[in-house]
Amino acid sequence: MSRFVFILSFGLLIAFYIAWGLLGFAFGGILTVVGTIALIYFRRRYLGMRPYWAGRLSDIPKYFKLP
Repeated sequence: MSRFVFILSFGLLIAFYIAWGLLGFAFGGILTVVGTIALIYFRRRYLGMRPYWAGRLSDIPKYFKLP
């Protein structure tokens, strides 16, 4: 699974939340939070994806280095 599929899955979670609310069902926010936590867990555990700030194009680590 690539980063694109992860972002697509996250977008589908948001679409699910919007559709759930438009249909008038309760607890859509809770289901979305649980789904997001599960998505992040599986991304880190089974996909071996590094965080966004660890990529070769990232400039965030330079702000956290000791002088």
